[in-house]
Amino acid sequence: MENQKHNSSDEIDLGAVMARIGNFFHDLWFNFLRFLALVRRIPLENRMSFSLIIVASLVIGFLYSKYLQKNFYETTMILSSEYFNKRLVESSIDKLNLLADEQNKKGLARVLNLPDTVANKIVEFSATPFIAEDDIVELEVLKEQLRNAQLNAKNEQIINQVVARIEIENRHAFQISVRTLNPTVITNLETALVAFFRETNFVRKRIEITHNNLVERKLKLEQDLQKLDSLKVAINQTYKTLASQSRQGSNNVILSDEPMTDPVDIYTQDEVIYGQLQATKKALYLQPDFEVVDGFTEFSEPANPGLARMLLYSVLVGIVIAYLEVALRSFNRYLSKLD
Repeated sequence: MENQKHNSSDEIDLGAVMARIGNFFHDLWFNFLRFLALVRRIPLENRMSFSLIIVASLVIGFLYSKYLQKNFYETTMILSSEYFNKRLVESSIDKLNLLADEQNKKGLARVLNLPDTVANKIVEFSATPFIAEDDIVELEVLKEQLRNAQLNAKNEQIINQVVARIEIENRHAFQISVRTLNPTVITNLETALVAFFRETNFVRKRIEITHNNLVERKLKLEQDLQKLDSLKVAINQTYKTLASQSRQGSNNVILSDEPMTDPVDIYTQDEVIYGQLQATKKALYLQPDFEVVDGFTEFSEPANPGLARMLLYSVLVGIVIAYLEVALRSFNRYLSKLD
């Protein structure tokens, strides 16, 4: 008997909980509909205010688009360097923007080594870290390896922290954007910006030492290849001599009085050094420590909103202002009642 009472009380409690949940969602949906009805009713009851404010916004947007707004052109390039980091690039861009904001842009012209007429057309610079597709794949592989390496779920927070740190780190490539008042200056800007970043004291020294090390490595590898070529000629000549004398030899070749290892090792080492030489030549030619991945493109259409988009923005702003005006009038009437 007691068990039946206990079960019935549990069922009643569960039913009450479900009823409360149902009432909550019902009230939530009803309040949402009331809000929609209020939003619909306000413009109908205040047609005059809404019409005047929207018309005024359209006039202001038209006048601004036609007579006040200056057309600007925007383009981007991807610049990659092993010596870049987020702070270095952001600091350089901030300095350029400070010079671009000056009334007299001679400082910007001097820093970028540009004519004053070109510097006067520059509006703004910006830079954001750019992650290439190969880096994205590498990042995903690293995430998966980190997850698979965990023995239990307690270290999930540590994984998330490591992954977040990896994602924050820049991948040495940055997308640099520039806004100008004239698209014809973009070509000169690309050359000037690349030189600006390349000739900073921090980057320039590292490029020079890397280039010198590659040149010295190339010379050493070429010398090693020449020595191996001479050694291969000597080995071939020795085998020819042994063959002509019809003598059986072992796998070791005797040059002078010292035995030499298997000749196959000499040819294998030659291939290894040759591959290293080709990689060094490739690095000297491509200069991956500092390169322009994608340059500026000169666009003929301005990046700022056109007349149609400006009028659309004006209508939306006018509607928002009209709602605010009605809300302030209602609030004022409420305060008057309280007073």
